[in-house]
Amino acid sequence: MAITVVGSVAYDTVTTLYGKSVRQLGGSAIHFSLAASKFTEVIPVGVYGEDFKDSDLNLLEASSINLSNMHQEKGLTFFWEGEYEKDNMNNRETIKTELNVFEDFNPHLNDLAKKSNILFLANINPELQLDVLEKVKTENKNSFVGLDTMDLWINTSNDVLHKVIKNSDVVMIDQSEARMISGLNNLKDAGFKIMELSSKNVVIKKGEHGALIFTSDQYYALPGFLTNNVKDPTGAGDSFAGAFFGLLDRVNSYNSKDIFMAGVIGTVVASFMVEDFGVRALIELDMNMIYKRYITYIKSIGYSFILDETQFKDYLNL
Repeated sequence: MAITVVGSVAYDTVTTLYGKSVRQLGGSAIHFSLAASKFTEVIPVGVYGEDFKDSDLNLLEASSINLSNMHQEKGLTFFWEGEYEKDNMNNRETIKTELNVFEDFNPHLNDLAKKSNILFLANINPELQLDVLEKVKTENKNSFVGLDTMDLWINTSNDVLHKVIKNSDVVMIDQSEARMISGLNNLKDAGFKIMELSSKNVVIKKGEHGALIFTSDQYYALPGFLTNNVKDPTGAGDSFAGAFFGLLDRVNSYNSKDIFMAGVIGTVVASFMVEDFGVRALIELDMNMIYKRYITYIKSIGYSFILDETQFKDYLNL
């Protein structure tokens, strides 16, 4: 079992109320992979520049992440700098974006990456998403596909994006994107409308307020995990996605109960992610920490589906 994720590899400079972190490891493929690696093998597909540190490659390898589809190109690694509002971490200002080698990113997948059980198409050009999807489906027609997108692609590549959605099993987007794609303001209506586009499941991310999960026979509203220690929200959505699909690959099942559990575990892992700058919290995270917070979270939201420690380990085949 394995997951292939296609996305960005980056260095981020982030300023929040708690300080400034300069050129920290980031990017959707990185955040996703580090979260998913707690559950299964991950194969990121991405490009980085000549400035990418050997220590960061070693860090990824130490997390049992397969780097055979990560490629170095001449130039600098994708760079993003942003600052979060001191009074509201939901709002941030982008100070600088330098695409660098990511500007000409053309994903190359080896046979191992094409044959993964799960493919996650992070926020990249829908043309690239569709190309990768078709290559993977040629090798493994049963591959379970998830995707993310953004307002830019909805506005500029909507027709191609709809083709990707039609061939996806999970559409995972934030609330503004859900409204744009569906044309509806009510998020519950928006979720069901997007399912009509042929996606079997829809996850609408709401940041600190949790997520809405739509499956063929269930609808769940998951609140966020309340933490008083939000230092850096960067990458929280991608770490949510990584844990979400990591759990699904681990249990090798995609029914409504599993989708619900994936949402719960995604929420739990993302709550750790925001408690430190960059990927530090994900590096330190282990399954015991995940289980303890899972118990705290699931009891707080009042759902009856609670696994004790033995059941939890059995469910994840630990």
